[in-house]
Amino acid sequence: MLKVHTSILKRINNLKATPNLGFIKFIFLLSFFFSFLGFAADDLGPRKILFKIDKVEIKGLKRVEKEAILEKIGSRPGMELDNYLLQEDLKTIYSLKYFDSIEAEHKVVKGKNILLFVVKERPIITRISIDGNFDLDDDELLEQIKTKDFSILDVNQIKRDLGALQKFYEEKGYFLAAVNYQLIKVSEDNVELVFQIDEFDKIRVKRIEFLGNVAFSDNELKGIMETREESLFSFLTGSGSFKEFNFNTDVERIKFFYKTKGYLQINLGSPEITVSEDKKWVFISIKINEGPMFKINNIYFEGNDLFSESELRSKIKLKENEVYSEELLRRDIIRLTEVFQDEGYAFANVLRTLQIVPGENKVDVQFSFEKGKIAYIGKIKILGNTKTRDKVIRRELKIREGAKFSGTDLRISKENVQRLGYFDPKGIVFNTVNRADRDDVIDVEITVKERNTGQISLGAGYSTASGFFFQGSVSQNNFLGLGQSLAVSANYSKKTSSFNINFTEPYALDTKWVFGFDLFSQDDNQSRSYRYKKKGGDLRIGYPIFDYTRLYFSYLYEDLQLKEISNPTIDPDVENGLSSGLQVTLLRDARNNLFEPTKGLYISLLGEYMGVGGDKKWGKGEGDIRFYHPIVGDLIFRA
Repeated sequence: MLKVHTSILKRINNLKATPNLGFIKFIFLLSFFFSFLGFAADDLGPRKILFKIDKVEIKGLKRVEKEAILEKIGSRPGMELDNYLLQEDLKTIYSLKYFDSIEAEHKVVKGKNILLFVVKERPIITRISIDGNFDLDDDELLEQIKTKDFSILDVNQIKRDLGALQKFYEEKGYFLAAVNYQLIKVSEDNVELVFQIDEFDKIRVKRIEFLGNVAFSDNELKGIMETREESLFSFLTGSGSFKEFNFNTDVERIKFFYKTKGYLQINLGSPEITVSEDKKWVFISIKINEGPMFKINNIYFEGNDLFSESELRSKIKLKENEVYSEELLRRDIIRLTEVFQDEGYAFANVLRTLQIVPGENKVDVQFSFEKGKIAYIGKIKILGNTKTRDKVIRRELKIREGAKFSGTDLRISKENVQRLGYFDPKGIVFNTVNRADRDDVIDVEITVKERNTGQISLGAGYSTASGFFFQGSVSQNNFLGLGQSLAVSANYSKKTSSFNINFTEPYALDTKWVFGFDLFSQDDNQSRSYRYKKKGGDLRIGYPIFDYTRLYFSYLYEDLQLKEISNPTIDPDVENGLSSGLQVTLLRDARNNLFEPTKGLYISLLGEYMGVGGDKKWGKGEGDIRFYHPIVGDLIFRA
């Protein structure tokens, strides 16, 4: 507990009118106030009545309203002022953070006792600037601080901002950066705040070495880490910079990696980080005690009365007499929890206990179950969808209000919402909220963060083939927030012109039927052999036959006309005419995002027959398979 200056205590206790004294001034300066804020109530001694208040006045206000202070303090006309009430009022006024100094005065005017607070307002920060930064720009630095233009000067907040800037520089790898500030007086009531920065160079990682590793090579362990050594291509990859948070995470990654390979007793010593004399390089040394590799001896299940042991064993990936893996154990716990939740036990808890077999490099794994009670889905609330309609999200949900809780349905519901591609994947959160009135009902709050789903493109140029050309396109994957897809594009030049429009409604009339159409028109005169005009379109419908699988039926129509033919090998009687036919498509799309996939499988099988009316007949079949899988970070394998 901080103690107040002795002289201040005496002046508070002695603040009272005397017959021969017009006023007694109590000056309470900021330099004393920091110590004053922490003293205990009994530091003032006995409670003393100073005088009866007839009026309370505030002097020195320029920007702050008088009422803003009067409504906060406890002193009121008609009350008797004592030393403790005065103490609380002074603390209250200071806590407003508007003032540099506060003076309390007792004035007697015409026999009336006036309690007068004389304040000096803190200046306004009229401008905030950054000086000395070269690698990091002003905008990203200003985002880190809470002090803003035209705010009241708060030195404590500025010091906290210094810490935030220092931390931000360290996160970027600038451990030598120095951050300070300067206040420049503009006028009596205004100052300019300048953050002064010396960035220095980033500390780069020269070498990472491991001591004691036998099971895995240095390169294998380095491949796990986000912290990388400086290399020839660091300017492209960004590798080589040292960030403390990333490095601490790397240490945990290495431990977890070993445990996924059976090394339960892995131990990493405190990493030794050495900085070069010129303070440009760091050398990292990590000592490893691997310990033995463990296999699974026996797997037990405790507290289960819903499923047979064989059913539970079929759900887990860990197997007896195989190498223990912490990652497989984590996934097994999730699976087993979901198994119980699918029976309605929303509060099911799966515990695991590891017991090393004495004298052997084996471990027993015991799963224990606390299933709780059956729960039901209450209200489903959707938050954050400023553009997208609620129904667009709700129709993707497997969970239903009033239905028995299901962990699998909850997980699939979240995956389905992510697949739409309308929201930031990191901004989609499914929260289960316990009801205050019922312990067997769970509300679900779905929070989403909208992302840009539209695109506009305009262009113009010149080519020797077509001369000047103009092109434009507009596309929207979530048209009017209804989940519809609409795209329009047009191109024009002296020798070519084209127009296309595409529309898809994934839930026509709020049913599971898909409806869509395409229209196109094209006129091309670039070839010396011929000129052609083509127009047409298609009409399609589809219906889901399995999860993530739809069957589509389309009607196709196209009118092709070749003119100005100079190539004798082209027969206009064969090429010209109407094409009319049907197309059947089987489409399975299990990607995690329809527009920016990073994981999943896409399969399309198409059969087409042209000859339903029209002038031409032909048939064809097509197949399209795409596979996506994340490799490292944002690097995605696609085939």
